[in-house]
Amino acid sequence: MELKHTTEQIDLTIARASKISFDKNTYMKSKLNILIDLRSKMDNPSKPLTGPQVNFFNSLMATFSDESLSREESWSTEWNNNPEIRERADVVSKYYIAQKGWFMEVARDIQRIFDNADLDLAPPDWSMTERMMYNDYAEKVWINHKSPHRWAPGELVCCRSNARTDGWGYYNRTEGINVQKDPCMVIESGSKPISNATKYDEKRGGCRWVSINPIGSDRIFHVMEKDLKVYRQPKKKGKKK
Repeated sequence: MELKHTTEQIDLTIARASKISFDKNTYMKSKLNILIDLRSKMDNPSKPLTGPQVNFFNSLMATFSDESLSREESWSTEWNNNPEIRERADVVSKYYIAQKGWFMEVARDIQRIFDNADLDLAPPDWSMTERMMYNDYAEKVWINHKSPHRWAPGELVCCRSNARTDGWGYYNRTEGINVQKDPCMVIESGSKPISNATKYDEKRGGCRWVSINPIGSDRIFHVMEKDLKVYRQPKKKGKKK
């Protein structure tokens, strides 16, 4: 295994990467420190790098490619001037915060930036933001967010039998409320941030939350738009002759 870059190319990459702040990305900061450490070992000809070290060195140089460093260097300008980037970051970060799993650190950092718009806060880390915004789950969330609203305020709906209904439980049944059979009025489409990543269906809608109010009740529930259907009044049974 041979190094794919000359010492001059390696030194230029290290110098360029060292000018970028990786304070919000301990992963990239650690990678850069390892790259610098391995480079220092190259100055000892009596103890050349091992095969695995050379292989790792090549992978580190790929991590700090010209394309990657260019994106890092232009990220602040893009973050401050691209409204779609900021909108997508807002929507997807709220999804991951609701999931309480992956990307929590960068998601919270993004929300902290939006919550303090009056302060001149640095943009979120580019590489972690990219990884958070552009994956299969994030793509489903974004498509649902940008898709047409399936339900409009004032429409009468009821829940499908397998609906995921936030705020509705057994105690509501004891009050005589049945969101699967009773007419409910749509209050707002997009009532809460998207917190589920499901495929959007042009007919049924997707995972956008919709707030509904069962007629005759003061209760408000949140249901994903795909779990709602048009309310149809039951037909009265005719008397048997």
